[in-house]
Amino acid sequence: MLRCLISLFVTAALGALVQARAQELADANSGREFAKGVCAECHAVSTGQIASPNIAAPTFRAIANSPGMSRTALIVWFQTPHPTMPNLVLKTEDLNNVISYILSLKDQS
Repeated sequence: MLRCLISLFVTAALGALVQARAQELADANSGREFAKGVCAECHAVSTGQIASPNIAAPTFRAIANSPGMSRTALIVWFQTPHPTMPNLVLKTEDLNNVISYILSLKDQS
């Protein structure tokens, strides 16, 4: 039983370290440029944009400021099919960069 608990703890700790390292390596500026090229057709991706080109698509700022929004929530969201969005398959680096950019738009209150 103790071995199982220790193994579970070590696995959780390693997972947290890997996730933290991925976030450190993410580049919000590259994420912004990627979003301008891929996401801006529907979403307002820049900080100065008030509304998205597609009225049904939330702005990146609104996404960032959604209650409970986190890196993990965005990873899950990107990996879940949505009927109103194209089926995006992003490289890990692009995914991490876009997530970093979205989270950089979170209000600092």
